[in-house]
Amino acid sequence: MFPARTFLINAYLACFDLAVTTACYLGVLFVAGRGASWPVEWRLMTASDRILALGWVLAIELALLTHFGMYRSRRLGSALSDLRVLGKASLASFIVLEGIARLVPALEPSPRFFVSLVFANFLCLSLARLVIRLILREVRRRGHNLKTLLLITSPGLCDRLTAKINQRAHYGYHLLPPLLYVPGRAQEGERAWLEFQICLEKARIDDVILALPAEANGLTARLVSECESRGINVRLVPDLLPIIRYDTQTYDLDGIPLINVRLYPAECFGYVVLKRVFDILVSVIVLVALSPVYLMIALLVKLTSLGPVLFVQERMGMNGRRFRMLKFRTMCAAPTLDADTHWTRSNDPNVTALGRLLRRSNLDELPQFWNVFRGDMSIVGPRPERPFFIERFRHEIPEYMVRHYVKSGITGWAQVHGWRGDTSIKDRLAHDLYYMKNWALALDFKILLLTLTRTFFHRNAY
Repeated sequence: MFPARTFLINAYLACFDLAVTTACYLGVLFVAGRGASWPVEWRLMTASDRILALGWVLAIELALLTHFGMYRSRRLGSALSDLRVLGKASLASFIVLEGIARLVPALEPSPRFFVSLVFANFLCLSLARLVIRLILREVRRRGHNLKTLLLITSPGLCDRLTAKINQRAHYGYHLLPPLLYVPGRAQEGERAWLEFQICLEKARIDDVILALPAEANGLTARLVSECESRGINVRLVPDLLPIIRYDTQTYDLDGIPLINVRLYPAECFGYVVLKRVFDILVSVIVLVALSPVYLMIALLVKLTSLGPVLFVQERMGMNGRRFRMLKFRTMCAAPTLDADTHWTRSNDPNVTALGRLLRRSNLDELPQFWNVFRGDMSIVGPRPERPFFIERFRHEIPEYMVRHYVKSGITGWAQVHGWRGDTSIKDRLAHDLYYMKNWALALDFKILLLTLTRTFFHRNAY
């Protein structure tokens, strides 16, 4: 709708970038000794060969910034979205300048000079662009520099898209009433097309987001063509969005967009490292500090019933990997009892008197800190289940296997809310999925605090 305005804005930004680059060039030239005396000898710094060299630097910088997409719209990007482009352009400019310097005598031949120039220019442009973006965000949040946006979407996606846009006022969009497309209705495409034409007559539209089902591909192509003919920016939402349930990531496979169905905690390097360091530190502290408690419980288990002190059972953890989980034995060592398929219930006769006390106080779980130290488990996460029951639940309960995208834990969001023992598997899963959606170290600490205050002697621990 406003190609002239877009051109002018980009022209202003390009001039601003070139001004910053010029300042960096003169600054590095001065520090390098070309004008090291004070006051500055501008006659030397503005000599014809220096002006020619600066012209080469600015031409290369502008060409590379344009090539890497610096002047494309990133209204929906983060405040740091320019850094990636600047990083690529800076690396490429060093390589190009170093190569051309051998052919153009006016350019400074010293690699040290180019390193200083590229580094200074990257820092200054990054800081300047960050300040500009933050200022623009605040301006848009206050209701200025807005673009008019029209959503053309199915009812199932309308609320979700509208909420996302309204939550981010810094995008700077004035949202028109959405145009709904109801799948399955006769002549729905023609009705939507006519309503779109009416919207074009009544309002000045800058951007359009199309979120239509696959059955409306013909209408989508027609709308895209009409928007482009009028200079309206148009963006498409994939028809797969209804099955993408959480905030996720997009990737570029040599020009082919890839979309994660969900954002997996295991892919967040910082979270994984900090969580693992925390697990190791806490597990070592518990194993050492509570070693007398371990010895006392082991002695009581041995004296009060026949069988081994520890109960070792195969469980399934992250990515479906099986491991041997440790517990203090709380049940009778009966030859007819199959621990891999037995589901413990309230007043289970197989639980010993001491075992009932250990289960109610969660002290039977203490050996699992060794599993945490080994890396089989984490302190916080969904509780690991036996393969026999997993095979049953995965067919009966949708999304059950999603809980295996993170390490299993000694305690979790479901456990601190009472969903343990012989309770609803669906409700337990709902809490595990909440943890999957909101995973963060702050939530882990919250779960630990709730574990200490809620789960000891819980009524569902048996």
